[in-house]
Amino acid sequence: MIRLGRTGWNNVIIFAMLLMIFLFNGLHHKIISTSDDEATQSLLPPNSAVLTYQYSDFKIERIGTSWRTNKQLNIDVELLDLNWRQASGEMMPIVDEKSSALASVELYIAGYDRSLVFDVFTTPDGCFVDDNQARRLKLDKQTCNQLFPTTEF
Repeated sequence: MIRLGRTGWNNVIIFAMLLMIFLFNGLHHKIISTSDDEATQSLLPPNSAVLTYQYSDFKIERIGTSWRTNKQLNIDVELLDLNWRQASGEMMPIVDEKSSALASVELYIAGYDRSLVFDVFTTPDGCFVDDNQARRLKLDKQTCNQLFPTTEF
């Protein structure tokens, strides 16, 4: 047994309590995590800068601080970019289905070697988006219309 004086045992108790506080504080976040954090995910990586939006019938490219399109569009490109950066959806299980995509878009993001491809499928209350990262996210109708402006939902 360790022979400590009164101040020595007080120090041991203080350090043991500090260790327990740090331990429980860290575990508390892992044990009591909300399912909303895991179920809802952003479509794009955080703080990503999209360089190109390649839809099936038009293309939007970032040139410096402005945007260039390959055909005349009746949409606000700045708002489209903002909608993509803020879009998030509810994670859904991927089921092997033989349905074809309603629309598709390919995004080139600064700092990434490969592009991100999003295929959109319709549901009665909105749509879901599959990406090439093996995720399926459910979106509401308003978000679907904002991200795929030339497609009817």
